[in-house]
Amino acid sequence: VVADVIPERLETALAVGADAVINSATENVTERLTELHGQDANALGQPRAGTDIYIDAAGVPAVFQAAVDSAKWKAKMVMVAVQKKGSDIDLGGMLRSELTLVASQGYPTEIFEVTPELAEHQDRFAKLISHRVPFSEVDRAFELALTPGAAEKVVVTFDE
Repeated sequence: VVADVIPERLETALAVGADAVINSATENVTERLTELHGQDANALGQPRAGTDIYIDAAGVPAVFQAAVDSAKWKAKMVMVAVQKKGSDIDLGGMLRSELTLVASQGYPTEIFEVTPELAEHQDRFAKLISHRVPFSEVDRAFELALTPGAAEKVVVTFDE
């Protein structure tokens, strides 16, 4: 399940294999996750979504908080996003769910594990690329990549 506020990203998520999407600008994430994964509870017995694992690939404090608010007892949160600025963390919410946080950065060795998968399913993963920019316009590629919401994945091409 993928949650985002940009409809095009949600469409892309479905195109590359997500089972369901949640537009968190218009839908309540916890309610929708409960519809999709059933209801469970946190360590205090308070109702929570039955979701086992959350992955934060956005780096936005609201995403982290949505996971804390939804987390059942012993759920796991994997943070792979770059957190661009600090934020308050609801440690009490994490405690009530005994939420396990796993942080992961980079892929110095994993790239060799995923490359065969990328090659085998290149048509599906190509949908993640929003812009192909020739090397002669590399400044534009960086501008796109650095502007929030302007692009998903920018690829610089060298076939000039």
